[in-house]
Amino acid sequence: MKKILIFILLCVLSFMDVSAQRKIQGTVTSTTGEILPGVSISVKNTTKGTSTDFDGKFVLEAIKDSDILVFMYLGYKKKEVTVNKNATFNIALDSETQQLEEIVVVGYGSKNKKELTSAIASVKVKDLENTATANFDQALAGRISGLQVSSVDGTPGAALNIVIRGGNSITGDNSPLYVVDGIPLEDFDPASISTDDIASFDVLKDASATAIYGSRGANGIIITTTKEGRKDGKTAINLKISNSIQFIPRKLDVLNPYQYVKYQEAAAFALDNYQPGRITDDFYNTWGNPEDYRNMTGTNWQDEIFTLGNIDQYNLNFSGGNEKTNFYYSSEYLDQKGTLINTGFKKIINNLRLNHDISKKTKFRGQLQYSFSNRNGLNVSADRFSSVIRDAIIFRPIDPINSDDLLPGGIDPNDPNQNNFFDPVKNLVNTDRQDRSDVIRGNANLIHNFSDEFAFNSTVNYQIDTRKTSVFFGKDTQQGTRGIDGVNGSITQRQFQTLSTSNTIDFNKKIKNHKINALVGFELQDRTFTSTFLKNAQIPTDIFGIDKLGLGIAPSIPQTVASGNRLLSYFSRFEYNYNYRYYFKAIMRADGSSKFNKANRWGYFPSVSGAWRIDREDFAKDLGYLSQAKLRAGWGLSGNNRIGDFDSFSQLDIDNTSGYVWGSGQGFVPGAFQSNLGVPDLKWETTSQLNIGLDFGFFNDKISGTIDFYNKITSDLLLNAEVAPHTGFQRIQQNIGKVQNRGLEFNLNTKNIEKDNFSWTTSFNISFNRNKTLALNNGQTEILVDPQWSWESGTEFQYITRVGQPVGMIYGLRFDGIYQADDFIFDNALQISRLKDGIPDNGALPVAPGSVKFVDQNGDGTINQLDRVIIGNTQPKHFGGLSNSFTIGNFDAQILLQWSYGFDVLNANRSVFTVPRARRDSGFPELLNAWSPTNTDTNINTPVYNRVFGRPPEGNLIDDRYVEDGSFLRLSTVSLGYTFSDDLVKSLKVKSLRVFLQGQNLYTWTNYRGYNPDVSVGRQGALTPNLDWSAYPQSVTIMAGLNISF
Repeated sequence: MKKILIFILLCVLSFMDVSAQRKIQGTVTSTTGEILPGVSISVKNTTKGTSTDFDGKFVLEAIKDSDILVFMYLGYKKKEVTVNKNATFNIALDSETQQLEEIVVVGYGSKNKKELTSAIASVKVKDLENTATANFDQALAGRISGLQVSSVDGTPGAALNIVIRGGNSITGDNSPLYVVDGIPLEDFDPASISTDDIASFDVLKDASATAIYGSRGANGIIITTTKEGRKDGKTAINLKISNSIQFIPRKLDVLNPYQYVKYQEAAAFALDNYQPGRITDDFYNTWGNPEDYRNMTGTNWQDEIFTLGNIDQYNLNFSGGNEKTNFYYSSEYLDQKGTLINTGFKKIINNLRLNHDISKKTKFRGQLQYSFSNRNGLNVSADRFSSVIRDAIIFRPIDPINSDDLLPGGIDPNDPNQNNFFDPVKNLVNTDRQDRSDVIRGNANLIHNFSDEFAFNSTVNYQIDTRKTSVFFGKDTQQGTRGIDGVNGSITQRQFQTLSTSNTIDFNKKIKNHKINALVGFELQDRTFTSTFLKNAQIPTDIFGIDKLGLGIAPSIPQTVASGNRLLSYFSRFEYNYNYRYYFKAIMRADGSSKFNKANRWGYFPSVSGAWRIDREDFAKDLGYLSQAKLRAGWGLSGNNRIGDFDSFSQLDIDNTSGYVWGSGQGFVPGAFQSNLGVPDLKWETTSQLNIGLDFGFFNDKISGTIDFYNKITSDLLLNAEVAPHTGFQRIQQNIGKVQNRGLEFNLNTKNIEKDNFSWTTSFNISFNRNKTLALNNGQTEILVDPQWSWESGTEFQYITRVGQPVGMIYGLRFDGIYQADDFIFDNALQISRLKDGIPDNGALPVAPGSVKFVDQNGDGTINQLDRVIIGNTQPKHFGGLSNSFTIGNFDAQILLQWSYGFDVLNANRSVFTVPRARRDSGFPELLNAWSPTNTDTNINTPVYNRVFGRPPEGNLIDDRYVEDGSFLRLSTVSLGYTFSDDLVKSLKVKSLRVFLQGQNLYTWTNYRGYNPDVSVGRQGALTPNLDWSAYPQSVTIMAGLNISF
């Protein structure tokens, strides 16, 4: 009987155990909502397991309560979940922090970084979100190797110059292509995307990665993916509020009232040939006794035009949904008041993303975005006519602000010319300039999975970008007072419309140790452009501003422009890997552009690359310290078609300002004329790039990094080349140039300390790039360029691009001191002093002691344009960044250093403000060190009193006194945050709460004597880099804010 009872009991227990086993299912995503296919799922301490399919879904049989499921996926943290009574499990995996295990977007898809064969870098989204910047591109400097970020100036909301691995083009655009949510966007404005909306940020650097974008990939590609909605059935609300103050880090030293009058006294003394007791009466009649000015406070006009700026910023987003339907909506408002009075920037962004699974195999993804931005204020940098920063330096320090002594229009009555001084405050306050941009962008994406192996993806995108610039010069402005225009205004409106579609078929197959991925697709883009320009002058009143532009009596003829182009593309990609050890990738893209003639309409851009995971070899398994080792190599072609829509074609035009003259002394009759000399043979600019790289990791990736070497050659360079005069044109686009960029990039990441309540990580990157011009026009060895920075520069060429040298070198004379009295002898026959034999004449009239002396390079005894040489190298020897991140309990902190070393800047400010000049200008204190018979050891020539002309007698040639080393080390970012504990958060009925304080651009160590060393306001792009003239200074930013999640 006892045995029978035991047998029955065992049967019941066995039945109960079997009956408790059941089937469970679920979906695995990232914490940002991204579906994760191929996630490994196992039941702990058993042999049971499975993996997620293409939709991130999984099913497990014979599972019982209390089983522990283990989820593992490359690039994400392992997660263990205990089975409960639920039948469905939605799992969100956290991304690993190490760089080599993250998922990156590669163009028409994404890859685990360990599987990459190309040079692709990523920026942590958290680093972008927690920065005190108006646009996301302002947070990139120092964070990515090979990515050189420089400011044009500090104008609020202004985009930056971003160059990846050196500039390819000489006269063209070197900015990268931006791809947002899979859509290539030309003429992209970073202000149109909110930094808080970015989910991932990846940079494609070598041709084996960029070839997939063909003719638009030569300058590198920046891919941003925006956030999507949650899929866990919950709705989250996030609010970020921040306020920033801004100020310029330093002001330039200028003459105070006493120094200014003493300088005028020295100039008057020089006018009387330094004869004691012979200072001209004009000086005393104008200024009186210099000692009367010793204690005068006076006006530093920089104090009057610069102010404390601020930024108010609000970000709000809603995210919610379930596995089938989810949404993400965000809104941003930013209002920036600039550090220069009457300048600022505003933007509003509204973004909506909607995802819906129509069925198990068909998915819809849609997005609609509207962005508005407006920059207001005078364009001050390198402006020929309204350089108010220049005016603030040269305006007399003895004049009080808004002085009643000034003539109408702010003109100085003591200016002998009465047309050069102008009150910079009045000019800024009374000039109304608005640069407005309205961007509407929408896209729809349909994905259909035919099977586990095949997927079809179709995307349609439409964007309309309207940009309007209105400028109004009232009666109290420089341009509204002088010249025949009087009070005047203008409106320029440009509109870009882009309609594009891309369609791809993706094939994925894994057979034992063999994994294959193939992609084929085509893309079509239609782009149109229109522009309208209106101007009116001699407006009788400025009360109504630009709104009454029609009141003027001197309208200009309206100008309209219409243009457009189309691009048709076919592309394919094949990828293979064996056992995650050996990788191979090949890409082929064909682009057909309407910009080129039929013979050259199509461009072909192939690439091949491969990788070897050394750490997966058997011989490496015993190397316990080696956690990662991957050797990469790739080669490819990419292109550039950034030329005018009709540069290949001859064009006719007709307007009211050109035509044909009939009869003797008669006016012209409007008629058609040739406006463009076509170049039928014009073709694609092509960049060939070889890249060899190594990814490494030691001690479980506590130390990890990458090393990349590249050699990039751009052929068939598109240049505005000179043509024969009989053609009727000066320059046309031609394929005649060749440029090389080669370099080395190094990245190092370390996990210094990892404990529960304390962590410290470090990221370091450094880049070396060498640029060289290999060829120009047929037989041409150099291009000379006038940077057009001001009327001060005249028409002299101050930059040169020469074969064998980098693009955009500074060009001028070598300073050789100051002429001294013993350089001259007295000619008894002519009764004049003349230079001794062998001492070159600098060409001034007359040459005298105190004049500037230059090196006579060709030995002909005369200083002129033939004696110019390269006097400055604008290319840095290396640049990079060093970042340290800390967590201490609930505190988090980051410090970012950025540097650039070994480049020169043309400090045009010093060529004006340290040169003794006319019009009784003020300037820098170095003017007090001007040459005199008792002060001969100086590099400042003798002052000239009350001279009418603006330039010194040496002319408009720049010399190396004004070329300065721009090397700098900048404390770019310091941030501190605190996340409140869960107990406090619950009591406040919110999900999370974080407060933060951050400084941006806090301090710069440099020997450069301008406002900022990383400045470039030249008007000729890559041909005139590193020019500093009246540039809007960059600001120090201190930001405080909070993040709240509900």
